[in-house]
Amino acid sequence: MYNEDNRIKKRIDSLLLKSLEFKNYLGHKVMITDIPVLLPDDPNYFMVHIRLKVFTEQVFKKNESIVIYSFKQYLATVLKWPVYRKLFAEDLINNA
Repeated sequence: MYNEDNRIKKRIDSLLLKSLEFKNYLGHKVMITDIPVLLPDDPNYFMVHIRLKVFTEQVFKKNESIVIYSFKQYLATVLKWPVYRKLFAEDLINNA
């Protein structure tokens, strides 16, 4: 991204995350957090969109009383590690 004078180049690498809130079929309020925001031209956009749809349907049908679900944790269980690492690269900092 450039400023108005096109002199200073700024790099934007931060990953935006959304959350989704709805009521399940029993009427309980449920929240899905850590949903990555991707542009439609991103190669992983379609895959994340479909996974979110499947995950939302699963959460909607559950009888459990869990209020908050993490989409990021769900993706960690269903995606291959290289794909997951591409999506959440800045969160994977080595603490050693």
